[in-house]
This record gives sequence, structure tokens and C-alpha cells, in this order.
Amino acid sequence: MIMSRIIRHINVSPRIWLVVPSLVSFAIYRATLAPDLTWAHHGADGGDLLTAALTGGVPHPSGYPTYLLFLRGFLTLFSDAPAFGGNLFSALSMSLALFFTALSCAKVLKDLSAPTTASCFIAGVVTAIIGLGSTLWSQAVITEVYGLHVLFTALLLYLTVRIKRGASMGGRDALWIGLALGVGLGNHLSLILTVPAIIVYAWLCRLRLSRWALLGLIGGSALGLTVYGYLVYAARSNPPVNWGDPRDLPRLWWLVSGRVYQPLVFGFPLVWLPRRLSSWASLLLDNLTLPGLALALFGLWWTQIRHRGLFGMVVTQAAMFSVYALGYDTADSYVYLIPMYLAFALMMTVGAWVVGTEALRWGEAHGAAACRLVVIGLTSALVALPVVQAWRHWGEMDVSGDREAIEFAKEAFAVAEPNALIITATDQPTFALWYARYGLGMRPDVAIVNLNLYAFDWYRDTIARWHPDIVLMDRYAHPPDFEELLQVNMEVRPVYLAELVASPLGHYSALRKGPLYRLLSPEP
Repeated sequence: MIMSRIIRHINVSPRIWLVVPSLVSFAIYRATLAPDLTWAHHGADGGDLLTAALTGGVPHPSGYPTYLLFLRGFLTLFSDAPAFGGNLFSALSMSLALFFTALSCAKVLKDLSAPTTASCFIAGVVTAIIGLGSTLWSQAVITEVYGLHVLFTALLLYLTVRIKRGASMGGRDALWIGLALGVGLGNHLSLILTVPAIIVYAWLCRLRLSRWALLGLIGGSALGLTVYGYLVYAARSNPPVNWGDPRDLPRLWWLVSGRVYQPLVFGFPLVWLPRRLSSWASLLLDNLTLPGLALALFGLWWTQIRHRGLFGMVVTQAAMFSVYALGYDTADSYVYLIPMYLAFALMMTVGAWVVGTEALRWGEAHGAAACRLVVIGLTSALVALPVVQAWRHWGEMDVSGDREAIEFAKEAFAVAEPNALIITATDQPTFALWYARYGLGMRPDVAIVNLNLYAFDWYRDTIARWHPDIVLMDRYAHPPDFEELLQVNMEVRPVYLAELVASPLGHYSALRKGPLYRLLSPEP
């Protein structure tokens, strides 16, 4: 068929094309990887995650126990450069996710009776297009949970489409799906949004669910979710980063449910919706390319007629993650769209195959020369798309020279006087200083207190355990008197601000010292 005319002369297994996008993408990720802790691509959380992994702690909600366990094991190979190891772990996770995405795309074409060589080639190229889109690439070069999240999403996608239409789901298949879902939820809870898509696929494909299959799904999911027990274990060691201190069930639920972030769900003003919809469309075009989007839409139209199960799954997954991303009131909510791009990769694959098949029939009807021209033209056009993606996004995604975050922490500790107290408010300076202070062990005499977290009793307890010399007037007062804490400490130690903040510090004066601000007592 189309690609077979060219590729069959290359003396390699056609399945090599399923591995090529992962290898090429990883090479590009590695070349553009952040060398150390970074704030790029909304990656401030990396400092929190790395510190929790290095100290056996508990990061911000929902705790991400699966990610922590994988990261802790991986960082044993990078004891001298843990932040680089965390960035590299994201690149490896994303590359492996692309492999499973390619497997899914090839499996879909195989079900449409496409030749193996053509199926693998088209699947590989389409996967490379997605992998070199701005969103996946941005999360592959920093320390974040989304590389592993994409891996579990791609794995679930593959485990689902490999079940034949009209077949009976076996207990082993169901167990693997349930286990992947449960363990994946331990990495990011938004993975639950894939469940409606799987259900729609099973219903429209008329998959029969036996008693053993149901038991496998439930049992596998329950077994995977036990990973959250790690957070209880970690909290009981009293680490310096211990969000929620989840040593009992109520506190564990506070952490896992993300109660502190719940107001962000559909929390933006409705007047912003048109702008968000415009951004959604721009990101879709940016990650799929214009020809890729056209192929995906054509694939949707074609599968709606001939493979309703696949059509229903893709539409459901795209809708679920789009609504979630559009409604979540943060600047980085665009990363929640990644599972939609994986689903659209299936449609791009189908669209490319159907368009290519029809073009080849036209070429064959007009002679050998026309046929060769069609094959060469289509192959070249398809291969050009990931090349264009790499060229378009390299400059924006390349953070190989970015050291801003770690340099901020080093400079802050260089100017801070002995036994200093550094006050922070937002994620960037807080997590960078945590990583340097607790993760790397720099400046053990310095204490760091976050102005906003101080309102939580579990945080005040953590400060009291790790910095007992800081006088906490009443750790259980509601609301806590943060200004009284400052007044007492300014009498015995230098106090710095990592950033200028308003109330309750508005009436204090501050003197700039490097990246910090030396807090001065107000005039009497």
C-alpha cells in the first residue's frame, strides 16, 4: 500500500517505526532539557516535588505518591544532580508514553486491515507530531508529574483499543486496565476522566464483561490505589515538607481531595470563557498542526460511520479533559488537555490512512508514474510535519541554559545573614528555597516560612518541629497572628522577604539585598 511501496525496501522490521518517534523525541527532549531546577513552563512545583522525594516528604495536594515512589528510585542514580535527574525522568516518561501511543495508533489501523508496514509508519509519524507539540514537549524537559501522567494515559489507551470489537473482555485484560488506572490515579487524579471514554468504547464496541473481568477491574483499581498508603508512612517521619500531615484518615482525605484547590474548579469569571475557548483552539492547532487537525477531523467523520466505538471514545475523552481544563482557574490548566491530543492522534492516524488509500487508488488509475508521485508526495508531506514541529517549537521549549531558579536560591543564601528567617508567599521562591535548604542541605541555619501556608495548623507544626528556635506565640490560634511572629523574631534574628508582599507586612520597610529584601522594623 502507500508507505509499503517505499519502506519495504529498507531491511528492518516495520515495527521499528513504532520506536523511532520515542527515540527521536527523547533525543530532542534531552537536548533541550533544563540542567537544574527551573521555573520554566510553569514548572515551579518541581522544587516541591524534588524536596519531598529527597527528604521522604509529602508534596502539595494530591500528594502524588506514585510519582514520588518512581522519582525517589530514579534519583538514586543522580545523587549529585537531583534536579537534572527529575527533569530527565520526565523526558523518559514522555518518550515511553509516545511509544504506547504509537502502539495504539498502529493497533487501530491493523483493525482496519491496513498492512503492518504502513500502519507502523503512519502511527510513528503521527506520534512524533504530537510529541513535538508545545504542550508535551514543555512538560518533558522539567520536573513535573505530567510526563508520568501522559504515560499512564497512553497505557490505558493502548490496553483499551487492543481488545477486539464484540469480544469478551478477559479477566487478565481487565486486571491490567484496573491496575493501570489505580496506580495512575496515584500520580494524577485527573486520570479518572479517562473512565467515561473507556466505558463508551466498551459499550459501542459491544464488549462483553464477564464476572471475572468485573472483579479484575475493581480488584486491580483497588490494589493500585493502595499506593496512597505511602503518604501516611511518609508523614509519620515528620519530614520538612509535609503538606496536610496526612498521618490519619481525615488529614489524608484533605490532602488527596485537594480541598485547598477546590475553589479553582470552575472558579474563573464567565467573561473569560471566550478567551479560554480561543486559547483551546490555538493549542489544538499548535499541537496537531493544521494538516494534522484536518486529518483528525476527517478521521472523526470517517470513524463516526465505520468505527463508532473509537469515535465515541475519542469524543468523550476530548470533551471530558477540555471541560476540565477550560474550567480550572490556573494559568497552567492547559496541561490537562494532553490526553485529548493523545486521543486525536488516533483520529489523525485513521485520517492519514484513509486519505492516503484514496489518493493511491487515484494514482493507480492514472498509471505508474502518477502512483509513484502520490506515494512520494504523501510520504514526504507526512514526514515533514514533525520536522516542522521541531523547527517551530525548539526556541520556545529549549531550557538547556536556564538556571534562574537555582541561582535565585544560591544568591539568596549567599546574602542571608546567619540564623536568618526568610518569609515567602508564592510557589516560585518557596519551592526553590525548600529544594536548596532541605533537599540539598544548603544553609541549615536558615529557616523558611511561607506567609500563606502559616494559616494551616499542620504547617505551623512542621515549622515548630524543624525550627523550634522560631518563637510561635500560639501555634493553634485562629487566625494565627503572623505579625506577632515577625515582631518576636525580628528582635533576635535577621528577617528577609523573598518577594515584596502586602498585608500584613505593608507598614514595614524593606532594604534590597541581592534577590531578598531585609525587613526593617517600622518607625516608632
